[in-house]
Amino acid sequence: MIQITDPHIGSRPDYQLLGLDTGHTLEKVLATIVAKQPRAEALVATGDISANGSEASYCRFLQKIRTIPTPWYWLPGNHDTSSRMRQLAPNRSTDLIRLGNWRLVLLDTSVEGKICGGLTEVQLERLQLLLWESREHPVMIMMHHQPVTVGSNWIDGHMLREGCEQFLQMVDQAAQVKAIVWGHVHQQFDSSRGQVGLHATPSTSVQFTPGSGPFAVDDEMPGYRWFELHGDGTYSTGVERVAISEYYVDLASSGY
Repeated sequence: MIQITDPHIGSRPDYQLLGLDTGHTLEKVLATIVAKQPRAEALVATGDISANGSEASYCRFLQKIRTIPTPWYWLPGNHDTSSRMRQLAPNRSTDLIRLGNWRLVLLDTSVEGKICGGLTEVQLERLQLLLWESREHPVMIMMHHQPVTVGSNWIDGHMLREGCEQFLQMVDQAAQVKAIVWGHVHQQFDSSRGQVGLHATPSTSVQFTPGSGPFAVDDEMPGYRWFELHGDGTYSTGVERVAISEYYVDLASSGY
């Protein structure tokens, strides 16, 4: 199983994020996935698909993602328009994926008009139901916003807010949850909460500097994360970086 995140695709082919052609880097990442993980059972894009939530940007993403043979799904981030995503590709918007013995639960943590994330009471009730229905299966929860701090002060100021405490309490009480996976932070992060693995993944576009106080752009290459999900509920995971010779990003930027 593959996770990509935060491609920030623009409406126009010449769109750049901090000097970086995000469409080009996404194409390079997808080509690497096809070459190195050709038998992946699923790919999940965990938000900030678009730079501005426009229909044109999603159409550009759809054109690029269709070059891979892997079944794929997406969920929205704070830069996305979730209703437009569901309209353009309704069969790619779901909250439950079955992969062998595993269950992948996809959460929409986007909050209209806000950078930080949230979960409503209705969403938390739905999550509780999905966890109950999946009680005999290992579960991975996938989302956009980080539910725990990653050590970068500025981006940790825009993490999951509303419903976060209830979410973590729910996870702590659900032994079937084996991992929580997210995007948003544009950097690799691996930790744990009890027996639950915690994982964030590099963007397919611009990278943020781990451990930074104010906003800081890193010179690491774009990448993606792979998972090997085992029938006994264990898993292995790693991050694959993509070497891009035409890579340029404005490292002096103070924001975007």
